Amino acid sequence: MTPRLRLRETLTEALWRAPEVLTGAGGSIAAAAVLSLVIGLTPASGWLRAAEYALLAVALLMALGATTRIGVAGDKAGGKALGLGPAGLQLTRTEARLLGATLLCGLFLVIMIALLGMTALALFGGAGLDAEAIRLRDWGAAGPAWKLWLLAGVGVIVVGAPVVFALRLSLYAQATVSTGRMISLTATRLTNGSMLPLLAGLVLVQLPGMAWALLTVTGVLPAKAALAAGVVLIAVVQAPLKAAFLGAAFRRLDRPGEDLAPL
Repeated sequence: MTPRLRLRETLTEALWRAPEVLTGAGGSIAAAAVLSLVIGLTPASGWLRAAEYALLAVALLMALGATTRIGVAGDKAGGKALGLGPAGLQLTRTEARLLGATLLCGLFLVIMIALLGMTALALFGGAGLDAEAIRLRDWGAAGPAWKLWLLAGVGVIVVGAPVVFALRLSLYAQATVSTGRMISLTATRLTNGSMLPLLAGLVLVQLPGMAWALLTVTGVLPAKAALAAGVVLIAVVQAPLKAAFLGAAFRRLDRPGEDLAPL
């Protein structure tokens, strides 16, 4: 029987568990935050900047490994059983698997976007619409209504399909940590029947980041203040809360006895 995600109880657990995720992974999260601020607020170039980005990538990978371990286990003690290091500072085979799974998921998304983009360009290019009328937003003169509706539908698919695919892959890191294998496409099985509550939950846990983005775009926060506020917000609130939510969702959607094949 396919489990269904109960949004309210999953969000409630995520809110309770987020502080534990933060404290358990605090070292790696702090390292990533500090390096992000250094890169964003200080001038550098050449090898120095490249070294800073390399260190940031390592810190982010450690933070992903630490927060995912705690989220999957439900607490710090369980996270340590999965290889959590002191203050979330660890670089093990699990991090290597997470890196590989992340790159694979990213590759699949890029391939999908490229194929959809090429298809859309071919359809738009061959539709024979009046480019000048489109520029002037004179839709009545742009071409037949059925073509406009067809191309609008294509546009929705081009934008929506990658979002849906990313949502289907959203538990890949949790599956990778839990199984001890590099999981990417097979993680889509976990979200069967629970896409809407999972999407709603991810939107809700992203609300602090959305509020920050709105304040930044509208100019309420100056550039440097926006960067500092964004880094602190992600480190203290967003990353722990998202990891706690995805971990709680994974434990509810994982089916004991069902083997998730690598890749």
